[in-house]
Amino acid sequence: MEKQIKYTEDVLFDNYMVSSLGEEYVHSQIPFYFDKDTYNEMVFYSEEINRISLGILQEITGIHKDALNYFDDFLFKDKIFNLKCPIAPMFWTRYDTFRDEQNNIYFAEFNYDKPCGQKEMHLAGKSNFDGNLNVEFIDNVIKELLKICGSYSNSEEKINVGFLMDPCHYEELHHSYYFKHILKNTNINIVQVGPSNLSVKDEYVYGYSDIKLPIILRLFPTEFFYEISNINEILECANKGNVLLINDPRIIAIQAKGFFAYLWNLVREDSKLLSLKDKMIISKCIPYTEILKPSDTEEVITNKDKYVIKSSLGRYSQEVYIGKLYTQEKWNEQMKIVSESNKIHIRQNLINIKQEYTYAPSAYNMNIPTLAFGNFGVYLINYKAQGFLVRWSKNFLTNDNYTWMCPLGVKDSSIFIKEFNPKNRKEVWNDIIEEATFKYQFTGAYTNITEYISLDSVIIKESLYKELFSASHKFCEILKRIYPYIQKNMELFGPILGIPEDLYKLVSRTLTSALCALGRIDFAIDNNGDLKILEFNSETPAGLVEAIGLNAIIKEKLNIKYDNPNENLKNHIRETFSSILKELKKNKKIKNVAVVTSWYYEDIYTSKLIAQILEELKEYNIVFGNIYDLKVTNNELYLYGKEINAIYRHYPLDWFYYEEEMKKIIEPLNSGDYLINPGHTLITQSKALFAVIHELMGKEFFSEQDENFILKYIPYTCLEPDKKLSSDCVIKPYLSREGAGIELSYDGVSQEQEDIVFQNRVNNKPLYGSVYSTIKEYSKYQFPVIGVYITDDKPSGLFTRMGDFITNKNATYMSTYIKLDK
Repeated sequence: MEKQIKYTEDVLFDNYMVSSLGEEYVHSQIPFYFDKDTYNEMVFYSEEINRISLGILQEITGIHKDALNYFDDFLFKDKIFNLKCPIAPMFWTRYDTFRDEQNNIYFAEFNYDKPCGQKEMHLAGKSNFDGNLNVEFIDNVIKELLKICGSYSNSEEKINVGFLMDPCHYEELHHSYYFKHILKNTNINIVQVGPSNLSVKDEYVYGYSDIKLPIILRLFPTEFFYEISNINEILECANKGNVLLINDPRIIAIQAKGFFAYLWNLVREDSKLLSLKDKMIISKCIPYTEILKPSDTEEVITNKDKYVIKSSLGRYSQEVYIGKLYTQEKWNEQMKIVSESNKIHIRQNLINIKQEYTYAPSAYNMNIPTLAFGNFGVYLINYKAQGFLVRWSKNFLTNDNYTWMCPLGVKDSSIFIKEFNPKNRKEVWNDIIEEATFKYQFTGAYTNITEYISLDSVIIKESLYKELFSASHKFCEILKRIYPYIQKNMELFGPILGIPEDLYKLVSRTLTSALCALGRIDFAIDNNGDLKILEFNSETPAGLVEAIGLNAIIKEKLNIKYDNPNENLKNHIRETFSSILKELKKNKKIKNVAVVTSWYYEDIYTSKLIAQILEELKEYNIVFGNIYDLKVTNNELYLYGKEINAIYRHYPLDWFYYEEEMKKIIEPLNSGDYLINPGHTLITQSKALFAVIHELMGKEFFSEQDENFILKYIPYTCLEPDKKLSSDCVIKPYLSREGAGIELSYDGVSQEQEDIVFQNRVNNKPLYGSVYSTIKEYSKYQFPVIGVYITDDKPSGLFTRMGDFITNKNATYMSTYIKLDK
């Protein structure tokens, strides 16, 4: 909470934000990242459209004078557009930018007249993360204003710059204080003035009668100039070059929303006033727009979901009417009001804005993962995109009273989805499922009505692949150091790890040097692109048929050119099984090896593949069966009448204790050398082990290298909330599987929960892709969890699931391949 208080103070005091009851819900500290392609498109199109627009402005009373008819008349319009002085340099503008569901970039409006957002971008620029788009923004704002003022006044003395705003608008008043603050160490002196504080003497403009103002920087709308005392005389001063108004009031011509209709009219008529390139650019990034005519009313009413209607000089999302947000009856009423209005309106094709995945600030310094519509402001200074602002909204139409912001960055992901969606997709899918069924007895094609097997693929860049394997190898080294220490101190650590006392002997007994027979470390990629270890499933990792079988089948059927990371996974498993069995054979003769599981469909086909791998050793008689069919006679284990000498269990060890009918198995397991996947894997399975690891930090148990690794890859975990724990945390039962019982801090903690750990939440970075069910196809954000299979202590293959923020049994499998670095 301390961090949030300091952050709020920075917002309110250093950045002069307007205080409000909801001020803690306005800024999230978690960045949102553009990929480089999106960022480059936003920069390119905004700079090009700005160039086109400013070019038109230079000819606004010449070859482009028709543009003056695309927005309403207002007092002093004629006088403003009859000024003979050169158009003042454009200091600032902000383009309100949206990304549609196909990832196209569109500009919904230009804010040349009085753009705000500098404070928010300055604040975002202070955030410390790679790729921050606003690090240099405020320096560039100051530099550009100094350049404009310096070239106009030709003076190194103090230059008085009037900051013209309406003092009744608190946001503008705070903005003026902010500008005074950021320019305090320059030769610019900001003089805060309102519409009643200006006067003209001897053809020069003064603030408060005695402060000469050679330059006026305004946050005051052009069409409301009539509210300014002496506006006639001030415009005369501007015309004679005695005062510089920035931005120039004539800029309202390209600020008006009707300007979009003018641009499209030039495109539609294939006008010679624009180049072919310029017309192409307009058609790419400006939604199709026309002036709304009475003859359009029937079309707009009939196809309301296609259009947005805007007043040409509307501001602050006022007088913006989005058809899809209205019932037909209310839309009819609204269109009647518009048609009876004497204002110029435009009709514009609606941008189907893509909902982005981000984090919304909440109470107690929490950030809630959520979908929101992003209104991205591209800030242009001196013809260049210099800063980026986002206003997030749960609603389609941005409302300044219900919006929040966050820092923005640019970073390419090391993981992406390769889509497969031909016309015969379902036929190909059926063919792949059929082959998997015959080869591997695979029966898991669906989870409920949703296709479990996706034909889209997860592609991992080679650098990430190498890091996954390197981190897995180091993690296994740490585990091999810590689990023997815990085995020797089971009375102390058993309760901490949630291990039942009846299993202490079994967990403490080790007859193999292997860390595990087969395990899977689950990784997530966080919002910053960093790898984090979520857990180690050292007991019963699933996904083998998918990783070994379907990864290869999909690659062949779809002719995927990327590398299959699982080509040798089966061999690694077989070698590890062979090695463990050789160790067990030092103590007894092994003939019959049981592969047992509960009779859940997924466990069956996974365990059958395990049995097949063991059969390939050609040394043992493999007995496959239901674990509940195990019998105990004279403290020996039997399955289907055969005495069992070794067991691979696809069945959690702790369930032997918690399921009454299985308790009878514990004693023979304790007294015999049965387990291929050894008992000590329950130590590394427990999620409380991460709390033990963090508790041992700084106590000379780990090397400095180990501790650096832990801090980088293992989220902070504790048994009870402490000061190191983030308010954004997850609560996990010690031995839960498939996401069962996991809760998020912002939802609260169930009172019934016992044996839980608290872990800093990993803000997973989602991927956007298609989901198919028996009923429909749709696109959504899903969160990849990349499992690295471990055989003994070596990383050996990959398995990727895509699911909800907390991955559960309803996740989708995506085949995974490696894109080699060139």
